[in-house]
Amino acid sequence: MIAEKIKGLLEHGADFLYKPDSFKIDMDSARANFNKAFVLSHKINDENLKHKCLFYYGELLFEENNYPKALEFYQKAMIFYQKTKQYKKQADLWTKQGRRLFWLFPRNFNSFDEAVICFDKAAVLYKNLGDLENYAYLIKYKADAHLNQGRLDLAEKELFQALGIYKKIGYKKLHFTYDLLADVNRLKGDLGKSLYYSLACVKYMEETKDFDFAPDFYEQLAIAYKDLGKHDLSIELLKKAISILKSKEKMDYSSLYSFTDLLSKELIQLKKPREALKEVQNIIKEYPPQKNNDKAIIYGSLAYCYNKNNEPKLAETNFIEMINLYERSNSIMDFDLSEAYFEFGKFYEERKNYDKAKVNFQKSLNFPKGIVELSQIKEANLYLFKIDSAKGNYITAIQYFQKYKDLNDSIFNEKKNKQIEELQILYGLEKKEKEVSNLKLEMDAEKQKTVHAQSTIKFGVCLVAFLLVSIILFWISYQEKKKNNVLLINQKNEIDHKNEALQKLVIEKESLMQEIHHRVKNNLQIVMSLLSSQSSTLKNKEAFDAIQKSQHRLYAISLLHKKLYRTDIVREIEMENYINDLLHNFRDTFDMQQIIFEVELDPLLLDEAQAVSVGLILNETITNAIKYGFPENQKGTILISMKSLENFKIKLQIKDSGIGFPKDFDLSETLGINLIKGLAQQLDGEVSFFNENGAVVEIQFIKNNISQK
Repeated sequence: MIAEKIKGLLEHGADFLYKPDSFKIDMDSARANFNKAFVLSHKINDENLKHKCLFYYGELLFEENNYPKALEFYQKAMIFYQKTKQYKKQADLWTKQGRRLFWLFPRNFNSFDEAVICFDKAAVLYKNLGDLENYAYLIKYKADAHLNQGRLDLAEKELFQALGIYKKIGYKKLHFTYDLLADVNRLKGDLGKSLYYSLACVKYMEETKDFDFAPDFYEQLAIAYKDLGKHDLSIELLKKAISILKSKEKMDYSSLYSFTDLLSKELIQLKKPREALKEVQNIIKEYPPQKNNDKAIIYGSLAYCYNKNNEPKLAETNFIEMINLYERSNSIMDFDLSEAYFEFGKFYEERKNYDKAKVNFQKSLNFPKGIVELSQIKEANLYLFKIDSAKGNYITAIQYFQKYKDLNDSIFNEKKNKQIEELQILYGLEKKEKEVSNLKLEMDAEKQKTVHAQSTIKFGVCLVAFLLVSIILFWISYQEKKKNNVLLINQKNEIDHKNEALQKLVIEKESLMQEIHHRVKNNLQIVMSLLSSQSSTLKNKEAFDAIQKSQHRLYAISLLHKKLYRTDIVREIEMENYINDLLHNFRDTFDMQQIIFEVELDPLLLDEAQAVSVGLILNETITNAIKYGFPENQKGTILISMKSLENFKIKLQIKDSGIGFPKDFDLSETLGINLIKGLAQQLDGEVSFFNENGAVVEIQFIKNNISQK
């Protein structure tokens, strides 16, 4: 009973905690409930409930902007979940901490980096638990953090990774991922891709009927059309988004003002400045802004509209108010402030006040790369070119024009314009299909009304006529299907013949591949035999050692071809068996009584190219360890470890317990060491040589994806 009471108190406190705006009275009510729950949890000594209370204390402190103290409570709960191996709760807590840091104000690069660290820790736990949906969700959240940092290429890569996992597990709500991809490509200046992903976002939202964020997604598509000069379509979508916002029970005022601001600017693009000003004034009258950020947006809208309605003094006053509010705000995003400077610069440039215009345009550019849209950066450079040209600063003017030209060429080229036209045609066809479908439904409804309104006699006549027509149509359909069946049977027979021919070609190819591998293996055996015969006649130790090393290298390659020849999958080598066979050869060749091999091998498959490189690396390293690591028949062990790491990485380590590398040893002197380095480069890997109670050679490389070759 007490445990249920504690849970009820926590839920009641959470209701106050997560109310909008974090008013003090709500926070005090939440704290009172959490305090009661915490006391009762100590009374019954329930550790899980105690630490759930600590989590809510952390959430409360986050709402009160006491981040250091909040993280302390989070950490206490995290330690308990780690100690008790409650991995799901641990992953959930890392996720919540990451989200808190992601939305931390004022937002900065460090808070995004800290959020990504939390997301990474949670992602590993979810992946180990087999929860791929949450795993993909956190990769998407990481991409959002990198997007806000302006690291656009990394964000795009992570979004494609999340999209691949979602599709693999059959997750349908892909619109959130496509929305972020649209943002990334808009900021990169690829307007064609931005439109494509915006259309995909709306499509998946409508297919899944997940309309919670419909206004934001329609606005995203509206921005894509705005950037391409399709202002009519942009206005249509913005009005739709605003209408949905107004119909919601809980109004998102910031979005309402942002959408209205964009709508007013689009109306001005269509030479409707009075209508634009009226839209803004109606919103102010119906929904007066309260927060400084919202007021800043509205001041900017009014300034823009007054300017286009030839009221420059009112425009300047509102621009100044907007800039002052943005500069004082801790919660403003960089790209909003950049756009504010840009619009203020345009205002002064139109009035030929070049000094003030230049200051604002330069301020609009003074933000990290990737934060501000390329189209705005391009226009700012064009304005700066015009200003410096007018003032006679021709050298800097040329520099600004070159930047403008480069950006313009990267955003618009012939290929992208063609892609954009194709997307426009595709979207137009889809829209027409929907209109035709709706019209057909309306016509069907009217037809039903007409049928019901008919008299009994007319109904009977129509019924007879309908039956006659149905019989005729049925007969025609039957004859058509009969012809189609004959055609399908003939096509099936033709396909079967082609499949048989293709199967024969596949069998012939496999036979030829087996023959090639067989001949390569035989040729290698012949060379090894010749080397063995030659070594028996040699008295020079260095020559004998060189031939023996060559024999081992050839054996590693020969063993690989032997395995390829025996398997049906001629592109994959099971490394555990391959390495064990190599070690048997070493035991047979050398006097191995004083040296013991130890292996720690994950079950891994490599393609033949990587397997050859790994085999030769093992051959060189083990040979060097046997010959130089254990002088005077010293006893010891050689450990061969091959482990899978994250992101398809593999770590190969050969470690002996011998005397190790000499202190003054030059790693560039010996052929064997240079050979190991060269083989590591072939693997696109990194090799390290160091001492750790003996010599250690470690190579890390990325496994080739065999299935995609």
